[in-house]
Amino acid sequence: MEILQLQQQKLSIKNQCVEFMFAYQQKNVSKMLSLCDPEGTVHFRPLGEAGKGTIGDLGKNIWTMLIDCFPNIDNTLDAAVAEDDNTVRCQVVIRGTQVKDFAGIPNKGMSFDSDHIFIFHINTSNLIDSISVEWNHADFSRQLGS
Repeated sequence: MEILQLQQQKLSIKNQCVEFMFAYQQKNVSKMLSLCDPEGTVHFRPLGEAGKGTIGDLGKNIWTMLIDCFPNIDNTLDAAVAEDDNTVRCQVVIRGTQVKDFAGIPNKGMSFDSDHIFIFHINTSNLIDSISVEWNHADFSRQLGS
């Protein structure tokens, strides 16, 4: 019975992360945030200290800006692995075509296709309370002509 409960717990936390990525694919920032603790932490790792903040503030702003600057942004979830009872690692490919300047990268109308790793932590209320995002920022910038 205990093994079944652990499997169900891992499935539940994976589902939360898959739902988050689906909401991102649908460009629904409100839905993304509804799955999270707004005071939880987000870290867009390649951005260093500037990429650290709360999900409800920095996360919301960056995702909103991404969708605005890349209106056809899309993602493919390649894998979602429960690393422990509260942590899920998602391997995601994100792609889109730039239509506005983004984070110091001038708009040249170019597209990107980039592997990302999202590491989610889910709290006891089944809300995402920590997100770490990693990608090759130099390659992302190169693809956009910067």
